[in-house]
Amino acid sequence: MAAVQPPLLDLTPHIAAIEAQLGVLDEALVSQDAQAIESCSQDLHRSLAEAMAAFRHAGPNSLTPQLRHQLLLAQARVMGQQSTVRRAAHSIERTLSMLLPQEASATYSALAPKSGQMAVNAYRA
Repeated sequence: MAAVQPPLLDLTPHIAAIEAQLGVLDEALVSQDAQAIESCSQDLHRSLAEAMAAFRHAGPNSLTPQLRHQLLLAQARVMGQQSTVRRAAHSIERTLSMLLPQEASATYSALAPKSGQMAVNAYRA
C-alpha cells in the first residue's frame, strides 16, 4: 500500500503578505516618517512570524521553486532596505558629529602627545 501524502499547504498568501508589507515599508522609508516605519516594521515582523509558523506546519515540500524565488527576491529587498537605513544612520551620525564636536577629554589621555604630533617632532629632530 502506498503512503498517502498529506495535501500541501498553500504558502502563497503568506509570501504575498510579506511582499505587501515590504512595499509599505519601502513607502515609509521614502517618506522618512519614523512612526510609519516603526508601524510597518512591526507589521512585517508579524507577517514573517505567521509565515514561519505556516512553513513549519506545511513541511519542507510545500515550498515550490517559484515560492523560493519570491522569498529570495524578498530577501534582496530587505537587504536593500537595511542598506538604506544604515546609510541614513551614518549620514545622521556624521551630521551630528559636525554639529556637536567632541569636547577635549579631561583625562590624562588629553595631555599625551598625539601620534601625528610625535611623528612631526621626530621628523624635525
